[in-house]
Amino acid sequence: MRSERGFTIVEILVAIMILSVGLMGLVTTAGLVTRMIGQGHRSTEASALASERIEVLRAQGCPAAGSGTETRGAFIVSWRVVAMAAPKGRGIMVSVQSPTTRGTRNDSFETVHYCP
Repeated sequence: MRSERGFTIVEILVAIMILSVGLMGLVTTAGLVTRMIGQGHRSTEASALASERIEVLRAQGCPAAGSGTETRGAFIVSWRVVAMAAPKGRGIMVSVQSPTTRGTRNDSFETVHYCP
């Protein structure tokens, strides 16, 4: 009987199974990370659109601002301006609706603009 060094077929099969389980975990994680990156991108764009709308409403002045809706690409931006009695100013509420693979996502933003 010769003493040869090497791996047995059982050891190789066990190593392949362990490697397969690890690779399956990596594939699953890659899909999750891809979805999270897409969600982060949509949230960032929604925030930028809401910020832009708030700045436009502030620039219009207190008496001129009103409510409305606009479509910007795949996003629907809606805003509502509410007068405040004390302190004198107005509340600005902006809602951004964005498409996702599972439907739509709504992000809401609120701020107060004080009038001189």
